[in-house]
Amino acid sequence: MKRIALLSAALVALAVPTLAAGAPDLMPTEVPVLGSKQFSEPYGAGFGHAEPEVIFNGGDPSGEVSEIHWRSWGGPIAIGYGRNPIFRPQGGYYRKLGRVELRANKLGKCAGKAAYTRLEIRAPKKPGAKLGQWVLWSGAKTICEAPR
Repeated sequence: MKRIALLSAALVALAVPTLAAGAPDLMPTEVPVLGSKQFSEPYGAGFGHAEPEVIFNGGDPSGEVSEIHWRSWGGPIAIGYGRNPIFRPQGGYYRKLGRVELRANKLGKCAGKAAYTRLEIRAPKKPGAKLGQWVLWSGAKTICEAPR
């Protein structure tokens, strides 16, 4: 019985390095980025980068999300939580930033790089309120190219 246990242990010890050596072929090597820099040129930020902490579409303040913390980056859907200026019904913005939720999905290619090609956002009507419905970021069906 001891011989069988020793033989089994020896086979496992030989097999583990062989399996580990082959593992890189099974793992994706390219970390996806968020869309393309072209989406928000010339004044934007965060697009074309992996797990950006800030995104900005280059327009008015509501087009910026800061302090983003991402979950499941590299998976089919990445969820981010950040802070965003919220429009006031009377005009302008609330003084306090609202907490928003981002959803990056539709893995594909942008400018030849692995990328999330779509971005959606849920925002409250005012800071501290319940999050609203998912909407496309800037109304764009893709974040690979500049909106038309």
